[in-house]
Amino acid sequence: MPNKNSSGLLLTGIIAALIAGTLDALAAVYILAGGQAKMVFQYIAAGAIGREAAFLGGNRSILIGVGFHYLIAAIFTLFFFILYQREALLRGNAGGVAFIYGILMWVIMNLLVLPVSKLKIDINKFTFKGTVTGIAILIVCVALPIVLARYWYENKQKAA
Repeated sequence: MPNKNSSGLLLTGIIAALIAGTLDALAAVYILAGGQAKMVFQYIAAGAIGREAAFLGGNRSILIGVGFHYLIAAIFTLFFFILYQREALLRGNAGGVAFIYGILMWVIMNLLVLPVSKLKIDINKFTFKGTVTGIAILIVCVALPIVLARYWYENKQKAA
């Protein structure tokens, strides 16, 4: 049976992943896609099931996209929470750590994950503006909530 501390950390991680995933989705929908939520989630689904299946798949492909979107947010949350335990350097300035983690997330997603997905992204077609916008969204909407949630949990444990 898990102890109270590990269940509290798990709940903190789940909440952090949900917040980060939601903020990232809102940024993608309103900043990158002009309010087209359906298109955003079909695009995410296309990475797993291909463009044709995703854009012709209707609500099913939207749900697949939503699921993958939150799964990715949960994986980045879990990864940071594990690294935080192992690396004292991550316990410094939250803004600086979020800045670096956001850039790392962009590199992982855009240079490793997307090129091998069914989207077949050509990294040579990235624009400076698109890259900066994507990194900024990841720093503010994903990395910062994850980092702050982990810091909050640590400070809560110290105070108890």
